[in-house]
Amino acid sequence: MRSNHKIQRSYFRKIYQWVILAMLLPLILFALIALVKVEQAVLDNEYQSNKKILYQVKYNINLMDDMIVNSILSMYYKPEIMPLIFSQHIEFADMLREMNKIKTSIIGTNPFIHSIYLYNGSTKTYYTTQDNLLFQDLNFEALMQSKQDIPKLKPLPRKIEYRIGNDKKRYENVVTYLMYDFKDASNQPDGALIVNASTEWLLSNIKDINMVDEKRRDKIIIMDDHAEIVGNDLEKGSLEESLKAVYLRDMNEQAPSEKTGYFTENIQGEKYLITYTFVDKMNWTLVKAQLYDEVFQKINTLKYTLISIICGIILLAMMTSILISRRIYKPIGNLVHVVSKGTELDRALVQDEISYLNKAYQISIDQLNQYKIEKQSDREILKTYFLRKLLVDSRSVTKDEFAKAAVESGVGLTQAEPGLVCIVKIDDYDQFEQLFSHLDRDLCMFGIINITLEIFSAYCQVEAVEMKNDHIAFIMNIGDPDEASMVSEVTKLWSKAQSYISQYFKVSVSIFISDTCDNLHSLTEKYYVALNNSVYRLIFGKGCILTNRLIQANTDNAQVGYSAALEKKWGDSLRSGNAASAEEALNKIFDEIYKLNYNNAVLSVMKLVNTLQETTEEMNRNRLEPLHNNFNLFSKQLFNMGTLQEQHDQIMQICRNVMSKVERTENDKHAIIASTVMEFIQADYANTEMCLQYVADKLNLSPKHVSKIFNHQYDRSVADYINEVRLEKAVDWLQNSNRSIKEILLKIGVENESYFYKLFKKKYGVTPKEYVLNKNIKETRQMN
Repeated sequence: MRSNHKIQRSYFRKIYQWVILAMLLPLILFALIALVKVEQAVLDNEYQSNKKILYQVKYNINLMDDMIVNSILSMYYKPEIMPLIFSQHIEFADMLREMNKIKTSIIGTNPFIHSIYLYNGSTKTYYTTQDNLLFQDLNFEALMQSKQDIPKLKPLPRKIEYRIGNDKKRYENVVTYLMYDFKDASNQPDGALIVNASTEWLLSNIKDINMVDEKRRDKIIIMDDHAEIVGNDLEKGSLEESLKAVYLRDMNEQAPSEKTGYFTENIQGEKYLITYTFVDKMNWTLVKAQLYDEVFQKINTLKYTLISIICGIILLAMMTSILISRRIYKPIGNLVHVVSKGTELDRALVQDEISYLNKAYQISIDQLNQYKIEKQSDREILKTYFLRKLLVDSRSVTKDEFAKAAVESGVGLTQAEPGLVCIVKIDDYDQFEQLFSHLDRDLCMFGIINITLEIFSAYCQVEAVEMKNDHIAFIMNIGDPDEASMVSEVTKLWSKAQSYISQYFKVSVSIFISDTCDNLHSLTEKYYVALNNSVYRLIFGKGCILTNRLIQANTDNAQVGYSAALEKKWGDSLRSGNAASAEEALNKIFDEIYKLNYNNAVLSVMKLVNTLQETTEEMNRNRLEPLHNNFNLFSKQLFNMGTLQEQHDQIMQICRNVMSKVERTENDKHAIIASTVMEFIQADYANTEMCLQYVADKLNLSPKHVSKIFNHQYDRSVADYINEVRLEKAVDWLQNSNRSIKEILLKIGVENESYFYKLFKKKYGVTPKEYVLNKNIKETRQMN
């Protein structure tokens, strides 16, 4: 009992562990995935919201920039303003009146414009819209005197200094725009319009329009292209200073390719979400910082809630798992208790209850199988023996043997009733043996028998036996029906069986149905007729269902072979290389072979192969390069094929190969002849007898044949090529020697000077003398 208790607790613990794991693992995974997904979604959503805010700020800054630039351009080119900037003599009253107009029309209608300066380069004087017309902006004067290249219509962040009393000073942050045309020798503008925009107005406007939440400690800063904050004085240790430092460090480390983005970073001990975007027109960068915990406050609440819920569920799952495990284990425990009473088994050999039950079950099954094998093996052997004897020697089987076989072996056939035999053969049996192991082949045969018996059992009494020579025989009692309707019904059932066999076992089978016999006493004769007729699969193809009536036209055909006229046409087509005619003749030959009986069909194919071999050998006797085909191997492959259609296709392929080799060889032969003619001409062009007849005689060929081949290969006549080579050689002599025309004609084998002149002018457009003259003129020009 103690060992039994240990086994129970071992498997019980496994059940408990798997149950609790199955309950908690999906929950924990779901919670983790949900937190990650929700956090990422909130982060992306907040980034999109911040991006919209920064894009609005960017739009406002660009709008302010456009308005300032447009105001500057409209003022600068006014006739009233130009004299104040460039004239050497200015009336103070005129200046005062114009500055008051600017105050009213420009500054009064544009709250973001702080002040406007007019700089007169002739008098080196500034006129301002400040309360003091001649206000002295020391910071701007220092900027102008620094000889720095000040861009036109570009924002320059700076400070305006105001004196309060003797020692005190006040500063205002502005963004300054300059407009001028030319500079003097000291790099100073000869006259300029200066507009100062208020950064305090810009920042307060940004806060108002974009609702920057100061309570949440959100912060937006603007940085110029020199990494200076626009519009704010940095205090040491301030959030703005830390934000600037963090942004510059992260940008240098990441080198971002995007002009807008976000990242998280710790600033002054707290985690921030930092979003940034670039303002192209101003060359500024907008940076917004938000406390990460404030952004994800709701996520943190959800996180703590989920953790609390998970802890509660874990406690509940542990209690529930104990109850479920006990309920699951109860039948197993009871079964172990029952089995242990009837089975002697050393429990030290097993680890838990399942392995104990499995071992006990295997022992029981082995004992049961051993009993069945001992009981059924004799029964199956006797049944197989009886069915095979019935097929090969049915007349020797007595009524008593039938009765005994029905009782001892379970044979369900009746000897006195009519019957028939069906032979089932697996198509491509050699391939079937190669692809499947012995066990797999036995299983396949067993499956074919089971499927067929199940289909036919509703129609008739049927028994099956696997014969030794690659086929299965099915013996059927078919009652006493009309033979025509019976054959039709049996054929339908076999078609259905073929479909299932192909679907489940991926093999094709052919069926051969015998004629009916009045009783099973004369079954052997029908069996051997069906077995002999199975060879007609060669003609009717794989997967066929054959009856004696279906093959009767072939068996009764007295014709020995195919037409001799078709054979002659086929051979002549092969010799002439006429592929279409050869294929047509071969198709007609096989149409006749399909109508022959089996033996004559086989002999006809053998004769066809022999004719193909003889024709190929005859063609080789008349050829420079023989056609090589291994007809012994071809014959072996051909007669291993199971159908006439496969043999037809194989012979057709050999014919195509032969004709393609003939055509390719002829082409190669023609190419050799044409290139040889060309070599003759190039080597012996100076021979006055060089012509088509001369070359043909050298090659022992007719001039007409040589001309046709050369023309086909090079698209020109032999005579044209001779003239072309001679003209090229003549030009070479004219260019590289001082020989006379007559000497050159002797060198190239031309006797008729006027004919040569005609050919030369036709090809080069000038006479040989003109050609030489033109050559000398060109050489003289090159020397000069």
